[in-house]
Amino acid sequence: MARLEEIENDLANRQNVLESAASQWFVAKRDREHKRAVEFLKAEGSVAERNAIADRVTAREGAQQEAEYEALKAVVRTLDTRASIGMSLLRAQGRAA
Repeated sequence: MARLEEIENDLANRQNVLESAASQWFVAKRDREHKRAVEFLKAEGSVAERNAIADRVTAREGAQQEAEYEALKAVVRTLDTRASIGMSLLRAQGRAA
C-alpha cells in the first residue's frame, strides 16, 4: 500500500512537468511546421528538391522539446503500469484473505 502511495505522489509531481513539456513540444512542432512551409516556398527546384531543402533546414527544430516530452510520457506510462500491477496484487491478496 505504501508503494502505491509513493507512485501516486510521483505521478502527481510529474503531472505539471509533463503538461509543461507537452505544451512546449506542441508549440515547437507548430513553429517547425511553419518554418518548413516557409523554407519550402523559398526553395527552388522540383517539389522533391524543395521538400528535401525544407526538411534539411528544419530537421532539428524542436528536437529537445520532443525528447523531453517523450521521455516524461514514457516515465508516466511506466508508473501507471506499476500502479496497475500493485492494485491487482492488492485485490488478489484481498480475495485470498
